[in-house]
Amino acid sequence: MENSREFYHDFEKSIDGKSFGKLSLNFAQVKFLDSSGIGAVIKASSALHNRGVEIYVTNLNKNLNSVFRLSGLNHILSILTLDEYLSKFPEFTKTLEA
Repeated sequence: MENSREFYHDFEKSIDGKSFGKLSLNFAQVKFLDSSGIGAVIKASSALHNRGVEIYVTNLNKNLNSVFRLSGLNHILSILTLDEYLSKFPEFTKTLEA
């Protein structure tokens, strides 16, 4: 709740005027996500889906994985384990395994 607005504001600034087909969200540093955080992720994914952008999520810990599934985020985002993600996007191996 503390930084969900900040996340969405920074997200909007980072995509403003840019064109891309895929976006990856790495949750390696995220330990907890409350309802306002889920709302921010849903709002961001909606904005991207409206632009035709594919969204991939990786590095969810066990608790976040449960939160994503219980909230239905797994139906609107492609959730991949780290191994699945690196298999699909091997160019990020050094970045994500560091």
